[in-house]
Amino acid sequence: MPMKLYSHPEKYNTKKILIAAKYSDLEVEAPKGADAAATGKIPVLETPGGCIFSSVAIARYVSRISRTAGLYGQNILEGGTIDSWIEFCTHELEVPLCTWVFPMQGVCKEVPEATACAKEDVRAALGVLNNHLLHNTFMVGHQVTLADICVCCALVDGMQLVLDEEFRKPYSNLMRWFNLCLQQPEFASVLGSVKLCGAGKGASASSSAPKAAAKKEAAPKKEAAPKKEAKKDEGKKKKEEPKKEDKGEAKKDEKPATADPEKARKDLIKKVDKEGGKRGVEIEGAADMGGLQFFCTSVELPDGDLELLEVSVNAMNEKSDPTQEERRGGSSGIGKMIFSAGTERLAVLAYVPEAKQKELNCEEWLQKVLSLFPSGVITKKGKDICVGYVPQDGNNNVFPLKIREPMLLEANNFLRKKGLFPEDDSDDDECVFGDDDFPS
Repeated sequence: MPMKLYSHPEKYNTKKILIAAKYSDLEVEAPKGADAAATGKIPVLETPGGCIFSSVAIARYVSRISRTAGLYGQNILEGGTIDSWIEFCTHELEVPLCTWVFPMQGVCKEVPEATACAKEDVRAALGVLNNHLLHNTFMVGHQVTLADICVCCALVDGMQLVLDEEFRKPYSNLMRWFNLCLQQPEFASVLGSVKLCGAGKGASASSSAPKAAAKKEAAPKKEAAPKKEAKKDEGKKKKEEPKKEDKGEAKKDEKPATADPEKARKDLIKKVDKEGGKRGVEIEGAADMGGLQFFCTSVELPDGDLELLEVSVNAMNEKSDPTQEERRGGSSGIGKMIFSAGTERLAVLAYVPEAKQKELNCEEWLQKVLSLFPSGVITKKGKDICVGYVPQDGNNNVFPLKIREPMLLEANNFLRKKGLFPEDDSDDDECVFGDDDFPS
């Protein structure tokens, strides 16, 4: 028996539910002609067991029904990360984008001050997404999840109406991901053909108008020629002065060109340390919930730098202070293999705490993972920390981002053979039951 979805069919909130249903292979019927009195102000899903309201709640419900679809990730940590991006989408992206788009759709009147603020907030949100997608094919993990569905659907109206070519230019990673989503059959069957906003239509059109007006205002100043004739002597002096001014300007231009590499490195180390500290808290929480002794994951900011990868892991292992407003570290008791993909290499660090060194040899673990590629090298050996890398080799189709996933899987498989990591089907806490699981 199909479930019934009462909603406004053209709203992006409805479309994300329908796309999730496609992935979960669910039959969802959307009754036509339902008026506002019938649907209310929010979507409602009618199921045999009762009703669910709110678009996000419905999308989560539909995504969790089919575990094989993987819309809620492959483990508890991925599920939490998906929820994080859904919250980001709701508050940081949808709110300002709707403020900008709704007047274009005739939903409400435009308030220029609000629109101006909304544009800046949209830029900030797209910047976060673009940076995240620099090293990630999808929002979470290595396949489409509910995070991809929510963010993509939230962007569609904006991409069609206001985010023109000029506005989209800085966000190449985001556009690559957006087009990839649109090419998926499940997205295409619901969204249809999405025509991107052309040049001079959304942001650029509104920002170019003041520039044009400024040029018109500046034009009369050129017509004030009599002043030039009245001040011939001043004109002669001005011809001689630029040479002196040019020298002064050249000296000024030289200062910014000499950037301080030492300061830039220190700033980068701070960012890496902060990312590692936050990731340590995430690893500690996931390990506690799943009962894990070892954990394999990747970080972005080290960008394949072996020294920075150690900084990141040291931050993960830092003793956590529960009284701090923003906790960090706390995962020193959990064995880890951390990957960082850069342009030149995939850096790998294995960490085994002293209490677990009888169960697992750190160097043996790293050597097994690096052995997938003949060019893998161990640069640091120790009982607790071992570091290595695989260099990029285009001639042999070895690219850091491409080889990261198989190496991560190999790291987990090595742990499974030693009984130190749960099998894929043993995490009962993550089970999601459907109607077929219960006898009638």
